[in-house]
Amino acid sequence: METVLASGPPDVLEDSFRVATNEDWTRDWQLKSGDDVIPFQAGWKLYMQLQQDESGDIAIMCSTDNRRLMVIDQDAGKFGLRVKQADACQVTPSAYVYDIVLVAGDGIYRLVAGSIAVDRGITTVPGLEKWTHYPLIKRP
Repeated sequence: METVLASGPPDVLEDSFRVATNEDWTRDWQLKSGDDVIPFQAGWKLYMQLQQDESGDIAIMCSTDNRRLMVIDQDAGKFGLRVKQADACQVTPSAYVYDIVLVAGDGIYRLVAGSIAVDRGITTVPGLEKWTHYPLIKRP
């Protein structure tokens, strides 16, 4: 007689990548069990926190509620990170860790974990730059 695992929590995908403060952040993943696709069900939610590696401070929170995490293709089990440049530019360049959890019914499952290196972006797109005015002559 043999005992086999019939079901269990999903394997956590290790995924580390690099982004910059002057770009939109996009990354896509897919829910699968072996070769079988797991479609997203109504009511399932995704959550992610980007946490500064050394201090533990949270730089940004992402979820399906705030649309920084999105279900891309419900039937194909595809979901993705969607952080616009207007939000990305507010994240301090540094090394961060993150994970993404799925709340499905009465269970919480960790799907993806890794690190994100956030670089300081240099080039700005005309019309999207943030102008700060510093007077050249200080008046009393």
